[in-house]
Amino acid sequence: MVNASCWDDADRHAPSEYFWLADPTVRSWVNRRITGDPSVWPIPWFRGRAAARLPFGRALSIGCGRGPLERDLVRSGIAAKATGVDLTLAPVAFARRAAIEEGLGDRIAYAQAEARSLLERERHWDAVFFHGSLHHFEDVPGILGRVRAALKPGGLLYLDEYVGRSRGDWRLGHLILPNLAYRTLPRAARRTHIVRSPVTDEDPTEQIASAAILPAVERFFRVLERRDYGGNLLLLVYPNLRRPGAGGPDPAVFSAAVERLLRWEDAMLRHPALARETSAHVVLWAEPRPDPRA
Repeated sequence: MVNASCWDDADRHAPSEYFWLADPTVRSWVNRRITGDPSVWPIPWFRGRAAARLPFGRALSIGCGRGPLERDLVRSGIAAKATGVDLTLAPVAFARRAAIEEGLGDRIAYAQAEARSLLERERHWDAVFFHGSLHHFEDVPGILGRVRAALKPGGLLYLDEYVGRSRGDWRLGHLILPNLAYRTLPRAARRTHIVRSPVTDEDPTEQIASAAILPAVERFFRVLERRDYGGNLLLLVYPNLRRPGAGGPDPAVFSAAVERLLRWEDAMLRHPALARETSAHVVLWAEPRPDPRA
């Protein structure tokens, strides 16, 4: 479960400039990997791919944070009504205010609650969404089993998640390739001496059991579509880049460094043996497998 004390700050949920997916060049690259078009984001792509099933009458977003996903789902017609659940008070309050200000307050509900207990209380969901939240759950099979049980027949699971190495599995050898790639960049673009693992002591749930996500999805669901978008390199290296301005590199130098890293990412996704691992991030949607106990 998410460390509520760590995340109970609405500003904490806003993307940092050191977050790789907040970079416009990286975002365009990721969009292309997922949707085939640098300008088309995953949710509009999903709306087109799942059009025959839409709109969902009731959609649940687990780990909603400040609520951008729920607003997008309702605004775009993917869901007639949406519920967001999160353990943290301040982000849920922010999300509720934002929905009201946008005129969506009658179609979006928010609950400060533990997701597993909510799934046991409330069922018959048409769709359940995780967007960067499932990798904070220690018992991944447990939560996905509850999701399967709470979905209506024909309901859908949607994930946009980090599914790479779990926090306890990082070893020094896993950092060799990221550090080699980092050292190929111009000195002006490098802010730190070395690239470290993405594990943080501030939130002990970060990547707590992320490597269990894909096996658990396969156990409880039948994947209808999956798009890998890497991050094996950028997740680690990007936070170490020196930003343009205030003594940083020329914008052209910074852009060239990011483009070089993206070429490495492309190569790693084409030839997973280079990284000795599969994509660290995926978007997928899936439908429940029959429960053998039913």
